[in-house]
Amino acid sequence: MRDHKAHYVRSLFSRIPAEYDTLLGLLTIGQDRRWRALVVKKANPDPDGFTLDVATGTGLLASEFAELMRPNGLVVGVDLTPSMLQTAKHRLKATGLHDRTTWVLARAENLPFKEGCFASATISLALRNVSDASRTIGEMARVTRLGGVVVSLDFARPRNRLFRLFYYDYLLGLFPLLGRMVSKAWAATLSYLGRSILKSRTGEQIAELMSEQGLGDARSVGLTMGVVCLVYGKKR
Repeated sequence: MRDHKAHYVRSLFSRIPAEYDTLLGLLTIGQDRRWRALVVKKANPDPDGFTLDVATGTGLLASEFAELMRPNGLVVGVDLTPSMLQTAKHRLKATGLHDRTTWVLARAENLPFKEGCFASATISLALRNVSDASRTIGEMARVTRLGGVVVSLDFARPRNRLFRLFYYDYLLGLFPLLGRMVSKAWAATLSYLGRSILKSRTGEQIAELMSEQGLGDARSVGLTMGVVCLVYGKKR
């Protein structure tokens, strides 16, 4: 893999697939469940159609989509990291939802699907991890059918200055310290996550990317004091 960032991200997350869910719960103080529920609601998946989850990780969001699928419906989870996909596969098998899901190893910037084959496409807490956000959104739009919705949920920088000070101390101080107490892999991952969040795009910037890729009515909604932004647009 020639792309330095893609290689780094895959190497980083391949070390912690078993602990990722715990890591996410700590990072979000348990808010990630509520955020995923909002993504599912906004995506409004077709129970008899195909739903795409890009950068699916351990399949947390994909599993919530799978619960809504009827026999003809299918959730396709795409990720760059083989060990993450393997963890997702085991997760869904344990819950009895494996027949409603399938997993594909691929990059977000080069989705191996035909145009317009998905009813909706999502990417959750991962847009800042891809090498080319614009191309990723473009690929998600390409494979979504007309009238379908593309949804991005990602960390953002809170606008409230006072809250932002406490939040940044948490990301750059307490969070890395916690990682070092657990393992080198956790320390490296938590350090990366903190830095990546500080460099993350605003919801408005992601909405602009969606508009540039032909998605209509692109909007951004801040959640949990602006810690994350839910951004969505419709395929025209």
